[in-house]
Amino acid sequence: MSAQRPISAMRLATVSCLLICLFHTARAKAGLCEVETGQSSIILDIEESRGSYIQQSTKPAELPIEGDPFSEIILDLVFPKGNPIFILNGKKLQLLEPLDRDAENLSHIVFQLTCLVKATKKKRTIPVIVRVSDVNDNAPIFQNTPYETTVSELTPIGTTIFQNIKATDADAGVNGLAEYFIVEGDGKNIGTDSGVGNDRINTADGFGYFSINLPHQGQVTVNRSLDYERTQRYLVTIVASDRARNSSERFSSTTTLTVNVKDDDDQDPSFIYKGCMLHDGACINPEYFSSVSSGILAGILNIHPEKIQAIDMDTINSPIRYSILQGTPSSYNEYFEINPTTGAVRQTKAVDTGIAKKFDLIIKAEEMSEAKRFTTAKLMIVVKPVDANPPVIHASSLEGHVNENEPIGTKVLDTNSNPIVLAVSDDDLGPNDIKPIYAFELTTNYFQIDKNGILVVNEENLDRDPPSPGTYRFQVVAREANGQGASAPLSLEVALDDVNDNAPILVPLPHVNVPAGEGRRLVVKVEASDNDSGENAHIVYGIYHVSNNGANKFKIDPKTGEIETVGKLDAGEQYSITVQAKDVGGLSSQGIVEVTVSPGPNTRAPVFKQSVYEVQVSEGASINSTVVSLLAVDPENDPITYSIISGNDLRQFSISPNNGVISIIRKLDREDLTRYQLMVKAEDTGKLSTTATVNIKVTDINDKNPEFVESEMPYVFKVKEGLTNVTVGRVRATDLDEGINALVTYSLPQDIPFVINNHTGEIVTKMALDYETKKDYTFVVTAKDGAPEPRLGTASVTVQVLDVPDEVPTFPKSTDRISVPENVPDFLVTKVTAHDPDTMKEITYIIKQGNTDMFSIDRKTGIVKTLRGLDYERENMYVLIIGTEENNSKEDGSTTKVFVDVEDRNDLPPTFTSVTRPITLDDEVSIGTIVTTMIATDSDGTSPNNKVRYQLVGRGMASKYFQIDSDTGVLRIRDDLRKELSSEYQVDIRAYDLGEPQLSSVSTLSVYVRHVATVPPEIGLSFADTSYTEEVTENATANTLLKTIVIINHRAHSENIPLKCEISKGNEDNLFYATMTDDRNCAIYLKTPSLDYENRTEYLLEVHLDSLQGLINPDKSYASLKLHVKDINDNSPMFIYPDQSEIKLARKKFYAIVSKELDLDSNIIQVQARDADSGNFGKILYKESKWSDLDEEFFNLDSKSGIIRNSKTFESIADEQLPFVLNVLARDNPDSRTDYKASIAPVIVNLLTKDNALILVFKDARPEMIRLQSKNISRVLEEKSNLIVGIEKFTPRQYITENDTLEFDPTGTDVWFYAIDPTSGKILHRNSSRVQRSILDPAAQSNITFVMSGVVRATAAAVHAPLPPPTPPRARLSPAAPDAFPYALIIIACIIFVLGLAGIIYICVSWNRYRNYKSRIQRHYSNAPSRYDPVISGTAPSIDTPSLKEYETQVLNMAVPLDDCDSCNDLQLDFSANNHTFSLDNVSYITKDNGQQSPTSSEAATTARASSVASPTDYMHSNIHTLNRNNVSSIYRNNNHHLSTLPRNDHHHHHQQQNNSFLDTFGRNNNRNQQQNNTFNRNKNNLNLLTKSLGKEKNENKNNNTLKRNPEGAIMAYDEIPGHNTIFQRSSDEEGMASPSNDNVTFGKRDYSQMGFSYLNDRSPVETTTEL
Repeated sequence: MSAQRPISAMRLATVSCLLICLFHTARAKAGLCEVETGQSSIILDIEESRGSYIQQSTKPAELPIEGDPFSEIILDLVFPKGNPIFILNGKKLQLLEPLDRDAENLSHIVFQLTCLVKATKKKRTIPVIVRVSDVNDNAPIFQNTPYETTVSELTPIGTTIFQNIKATDADAGVNGLAEYFIVEGDGKNIGTDSGVGNDRINTADGFGYFSINLPHQGQVTVNRSLDYERTQRYLVTIVASDRARNSSERFSSTTTLTVNVKDDDDQDPSFIYKGCMLHDGACINPEYFSSVSSGILAGILNIHPEKIQAIDMDTINSPIRYSILQGTPSSYNEYFEINPTTGAVRQTKAVDTGIAKKFDLIIKAEEMSEAKRFTTAKLMIVVKPVDANPPVIHASSLEGHVNENEPIGTKVLDTNSNPIVLAVSDDDLGPNDIKPIYAFELTTNYFQIDKNGILVVNEENLDRDPPSPGTYRFQVVAREANGQGASAPLSLEVALDDVNDNAPILVPLPHVNVPAGEGRRLVVKVEASDNDSGENAHIVYGIYHVSNNGANKFKIDPKTGEIETVGKLDAGEQYSITVQAKDVGGLSSQGIVEVTVSPGPNTRAPVFKQSVYEVQVSEGASINSTVVSLLAVDPENDPITYSIISGNDLRQFSISPNNGVISIIRKLDREDLTRYQLMVKAEDTGKLSTTATVNIKVTDINDKNPEFVESEMPYVFKVKEGLTNVTVGRVRATDLDEGINALVTYSLPQDIPFVINNHTGEIVTKMALDYETKKDYTFVVTAKDGAPEPRLGTASVTVQVLDVPDEVPTFPKSTDRISVPENVPDFLVTKVTAHDPDTMKEITYIIKQGNTDMFSIDRKTGIVKTLRGLDYERENMYVLIIGTEENNSKEDGSTTKVFVDVEDRNDLPPTFTSVTRPITLDDEVSIGTIVTTMIATDSDGTSPNNKVRYQLVGRGMASKYFQIDSDTGVLRIRDDLRKELSSEYQVDIRAYDLGEPQLSSVSTLSVYVRHVATVPPEIGLSFADTSYTEEVTENATANTLLKTIVIINHRAHSENIPLKCEISKGNEDNLFYATMTDDRNCAIYLKTPSLDYENRTEYLLEVHLDSLQGLINPDKSYASLKLHVKDINDNSPMFIYPDQSEIKLARKKFYAIVSKELDLDSNIIQVQARDADSGNFGKILYKESKWSDLDEEFFNLDSKSGIIRNSKTFESIADEQLPFVLNVLARDNPDSRTDYKASIAPVIVNLLTKDNALILVFKDARPEMIRLQSKNISRVLEEKSNLIVGIEKFTPRQYITENDTLEFDPTGTDVWFYAIDPTSGKILHRNSSRVQRSILDPAAQSNITFVMSGVVRATAAAVHAPLPPPTPPRARLSPAAPDAFPYALIIIACIIFVLGLAGIIYICVSWNRYRNYKSRIQRHYSNAPSRYDPVISGTAPSIDTPSLKEYETQVLNMAVPLDDCDSCNDLQLDFSANNHTFSLDNVSYITKDNGQQSPTSSEAATTARASSVASPTDYMHSNIHTLNRNNVSSIYRNNNHHLSTLPRNDHHHHHQQQNNSFLDTFGRNNNRNQQQNNTFNRNKNNLNLLTKSLGKEKNENKNNNTLKRNPEGAIMAYDEIPGHNTIFQRSSDEEGMASPSNDNVTFGKRDYSQMGFSYLNDRSPVETTTEL
């Protein structure tokens, strides 16, 4: 014990010294990180940015922090509530982005400054407040634009016409106040528009004509006299400017006030027509033209440029009377007259060219008014000679040419490069005759004749390239502009010259596999096409780029496009060859050929024992410790090299390349990364590799201290003095460990007036704090984790005590006087200001005395406003006493008094003193009679606001017959009331004052007029009938006369009696109008050419006749007119396109798919169109439009139904011939050759093969459910791939199991689809780069399946190619021990020897049995019935031949093809004598008499049937020969005649060798359907079995020729023979020729002449069919 005490004392002394040193070091740096001003926070000022400027500095420029930021302290900014706005440059704050105080209402920015003392590591957080001051950076913005008003041209100067100008400014203070003034405009939209007469509008600048006298109010007044005839509209440019103190910094905005001027009566009438010379909207020197034919009475003349018409230039629209004032020659009145009402000129007498060749007349148009203003126009009438000869067109050339894509107006040139000029001549015209004006009409819109007669281009972008026509043929007709004469058509032809405007287009390039190696080898041939012609279509190929530095390994032939290898290629390399096709003009396109170098003999990669490894490792594991050992086995026993290819970016792990051991090479930290996923590759020497995934989880140890949240530090809290148990703030610490190691608790020192919640970190006061005693507290809070050996973390907390204010505010001014206009609500009256000595100023303004119903005050700012408009007439002054809630004393300065004077405004309109009552007058009352006196008063208090004037603003014709005295309000009669039929007038009288703005009110006076004229009904005016019916074509033009309804008894009354007719019902669409003719009948006209038979076929109009009361016969004052609309061919056929695709390029096209297996004459697609017309006009005929020879070879079109069928199968179609683009023309009115309309639609036909198929997999939805979502599936696929997608079928989901078997899942769905390029219309190969990139790429697949799952509401798993049938796994031979190999060879040799010996014995026994059986059969059938003709079975005639057989022939009904049918040679047998396996010796028979079966026939026999078809003159018999199964077995058992297979294309001399003939195997049926192989085949053990039937396809002839099933034999019948026919034609060539369609079957042609039976030599070339 005594030895340990000195050691403890020494330790205590050492610790004490260290603490003393640390204390002195801390005291030396105690002033660092303190605020120089001694305050707890920092307040700075900064201006908002001007535009994007961010270089402005704060005031003060640097942060007042003790210490050098480069050597003593570290400063940092913390923005807890948003993105950083400043960065630090030393102690200076630098903006990161512009500040906008106005848009964001940003008055200040609050953030925190952290300061760390480098020596002590002490950290402090200081609040920073940056106040943002306003700069004038916003212009005023006008509200409620556009501005427009209407004033009379007689409006007095000084009248206020508009007072709704208002603009707002987002700036503050004076920068946000606006004032208004008028400036000169920019000249836009100034001038006269293209209108004529009253529709003409002249627009002028309003500067000088209008003014704003009070800039702050924006009221617009008249400054100069207005004149409607000179200017109908003024554009007043108004500027709103803010009131920034520095005038150079003011902003302004501009708007336009449109002032429309109303007209008054002061203008003469004017003739109007299009094209006349205008002055102030009226035609100057109007001239009209017409013509008449010599000796012919024309009636109403056709006037040009328009019919004669004059209008009153005033809006009063007085009626116009027309007359002929004078003319030359003087006899004009004998031949012509003019209708005084309509202005129509009529020829009353025929005139001859001998009397005059033209007439010059002066037409007078006079207003029917008291002023009788008039105007004149000139009318020239030309007398034309008799039209005996039509005009003739002459062209300088009938053929021309022009470059394609030339602009409009380009001249068409002839072969000599001269423009083609057209001229017109007429033999009827003499040299002194006036030449008529001709208009050229062309049958094409692509060209036109200009004013000089030159043929020019009339449409942009004429294209020569296919499918556009290269030559245009059309006709030209010349027609007199003012007559009906027309020339015969002239045919012209214009050819378009080619311009190099098309780039070559490369055919989509396939993915290419090239075997590794050296030398020149063809990779692929690329091809491109160019729509241009000639030299412009010459294409040169080149390699633009090769990836992976492969430029020196490939070359391309510039002419043929063949790409060859020129360098060494290694297995596994991949290259992307960018090929460029360029024409002579430099236009080019590019395509990419993907080349993969296939590997060499090393074809099997190493295999890991596991594909995924799951491993755990502690974060405290030592360096070089083992994580896991991986093992891979190479099937070819090649050495394996291991490597980590991904997931080891931090280099935490390494792997041994030889044994696959993964170890740790850098220290792990779970808090940085908890999991690692390594991808490990095992690679053999042939560069073949496989990968495995290693998932490593890092487990935790307690190695992290609790850390307080950096973003919340430093902790600075504030609390008011005098409060107990209130929350001061909350601290928060986190521990990156897991579990109990991450459980954090908090603690505080005991000697402070605060406590902390151990778990939440919430700090509260233990006692009341006193600001005067201590202003702030600083202490340390400790955080501890929950581990058995806990780790600690600390943070510094500062609590600031807040003071409570106790001073009262006072007002520096005792009184104030303000003037306020009346009727302005929310008007800012004044702003009062009180002063508060406290540092924390609290001022609340209130109105202590005064009218609080009319005024309000902002409690914070002291702004006084009106609550509603003040009324000068009610009270003209208010007194307000304003104080504060904080100061309730009676001392001076506690309140201030505000006197508010109200300014008078014109706010009351005049009011009529009495209610108007209806007045009744007789129609004969005299002009000037006083009707009544209207009196109105104005209650405004001052002049001129209370001065009243009167004016008429009446409706209809009231202003024509009444007038009012503007000063006295006396209403008088102005015109004769008998001129109108109206019996009631509504007279609107407006009373207005002279104030600004002008106010008014309107009173309506009803005046009734009694008309006294009456007549008996029998002489009353009426329609001749009450019902009419007419027809009108739907293409009738405007003003077409539909019907003239006769009015009876109109001649019995004076012409001065007013008479009118109008349409009272049925004209809801305003298509028709009624008017009176010159002879006072009612004419119904078409107003607008809007008739459409397809919308409406008839109209029922009711026409009403009106005149003075008593003159109308009421029984016939209404008539009905039924109009039937006649249909014309005015609608073109419209194709009905199926809802195929959302791709824009796929619209208005038909798409169809065919396959190579498609039968002939199958329906491919039906093209349908509809026509809205009726009858024959709506019938549609379909035709081919410019189909190529290839198109016509493969397809035909039904002209009535629009169905396209195939006329040829698609087996031999080449890929470059696809797709087919078939243009189908649909025309209506099939029976007409001229009157028809047509439309063309393209039909794109693609060939669908297995290489185009793609499958979209849904795992959890059945096909019947997914089929309902087919449209959504197509839409999503098209949106994500930008390709046209077609769905082929829906099938249960296929998948390959772990056992490598193909299974079906009925709960899932495979959606089979294909993709089409929307540009070329060609179906895309599954391996094309575009499909790979947009559909099969993993990222594209993920996007498609994600969106598809949400749309279809089923899980879309993947997109892949069709699954191949699984390959049976090969048996893997395990390497045997070297010592066992010789013994295995010996055992195998013994087995072969024993089996061979047994086979030899079996063959000998079989041959012996066969020979005995054959001999027995020959003896048994050596005697034949005498009534049958003998048949010699040998090849040479011999009397001693023992094999004579007798048989009869029968006819077997079979489908026999034509003699030339090559497809019928599939089954051919050798019937020669050398063939021992089949001869007539071995065929038994059935007799005709007794019908007994051959002794060799049995239930279990395999049947061979033979049928011979003879010529019609021979006997026709049939036999059935049964080949016993034992016979067949004998054939197979014969040792010298063993079973083998004939080689393909064997010649006939091979069958004439020694007697070792053998039975051919029925070969594979090579038809295009590739049916199941149907062969006689031998098995591996030479067993005598028929292994397969001869096909599965059923014949249409359903007979009963079906074989019984033998227990060991095959089944075969006529209706089961493969192919489409059961009869096969024998070769007509040399004997023994091989079958063209079967590898293993031959037959020959036999000569039966030596047998002595003539009918055998006359047999049909169609031979016997034998079935085995």
